[in-house]
Amino acid sequence: MRIATHVDRVVLLILYCIVAVGISLDASSRPEKIRPGHSYYSDELAEPTNQGLVRSLAQEKNYEEVYQFYTYYEFVYDEGERVVLFREYKRGDAIRTEKYSYDDSGSLTMRVVSQPGKEDEMTVVEATGSLPSEAAK
Repeated sequence: MRIATHVDRVVLLILYCIVAVGISLDASSRPEKIRPGHSYYSDELAEPTNQGLVRSLAQEKNYEEVYQFYTYYEFVYDEGERVVLFREYKRGDAIRTEKYSYDDSGSLTMRVVSQPGKEDEMTVVEATGSLPSEAAK
């Protein structure tokens, strides 16, 4: 009887570990392996980075999963695993595109926001890390 109790505890511990790993994988906001130039999709956003200028991917999903939603998002990363393109879709149409540029050190230097029927908005980030300045393009 004592061996059965010990085995039960080990089995419960293993199950607990499996559940904990599963939960931590679901909570991750970026794909496990980022392939530069490939699109990643989600139906939700995480908190923005770089002074609130760069959008962040929430839980990654495949295109077939997000296309069924009214609103979904696309992200493209570069070789440095930084977001270089963000698109917001409503009913399959891109309603907002953001393109990000970085310097050699990986710091954000510029964001360009495009929306159909509107002029592009360009935000230039100062090299000193100061707040960005807005300029219409």
